[in-house]
Amino acid sequence: MEKTYIIGPCSLENYELSHEVLSAIYPQMEGRDFYFKGSFDKANRSSIEGKRGPGLQEGVEIFKQLKKDFPNLRVTTDVHEVGQVEELSETVDLIQIPAFLCRQTDLLVECAKHFDKVNIKKGQWMNPQNMVKGIDKIKTTNPNVEAWMTERGSAFGYSQFIVDFSSVDYLKQYFDKVIFDVTHSAQLPKPNGRMGGNPALAARYFKAADIFNYDGVFAEAHPTPSLSYSDADSVLPLEEMVELLK
Repeated sequence: MEKTYIIGPCSLENYELSHEVLSAIYPQMEGRDFYFKGSFDKANRSSIEGKRGPGLQEGVEIFKQLKKDFPNLRVTTDVHEVGQVEELSETVDLIQIPAFLCRQTDLLVECAKHFDKVNIKKGQWMNPQNMVKGIDKIKTTNPNVEAWMTERGSAFGYSQFIVDFSSVDYLKQYFDKVIFDVTHSAQLPKPNGRMGGNPALAARYFKAADIFNYDGVFAEAHPTPSLSYSDADSVLPLEEMVELLK
């Protein structure tokens, strides 16, 4: 199976940032199964003061302009509410269910109605066996939909995320693709309660995806990580992301 790459900034932030990231990554993706990722709304920030992004309307316009700038570009974003799904389906090629909503029945069903590929991020509290239970919600709604699952680590009794590499083969029996989110899996808690991260570990995870037979990788990159709207401590520097792709 062809390896899939889902890469971009955590938040779309604005057109200029998204264009800068794509300008660096796009030339490396020729001949690869690539989706540009950016969130139009970071609706699950830990703090109400956290920056959330451009919002649905502006986010859709950013995607449309990027598709004009970069021929044959495919894009993906996460969705948080049922009412957003249909509008996103007109521009977005792969829809992502956020980890905190991975069991949200109405959202899964609505996405299956409007998309031919649905990528479910694994909740940090979900074991592989429980993740499998969500497939019937989209396959019953649309038997032809591709059900993808993205691993992003578990936190059962740990103060940091742990990746269970032994679960990949089990999950691949049920999901059409199992993707490895290398940057979120490298998150670490800070003493102040906010989420930090380990980009060096994320880079190692990126390389390890092939060894453990994942169908693809999900990675977030930013030209100036310290200025990223979210996940500033775990996103990969853009230059390093380019080198990993090479």
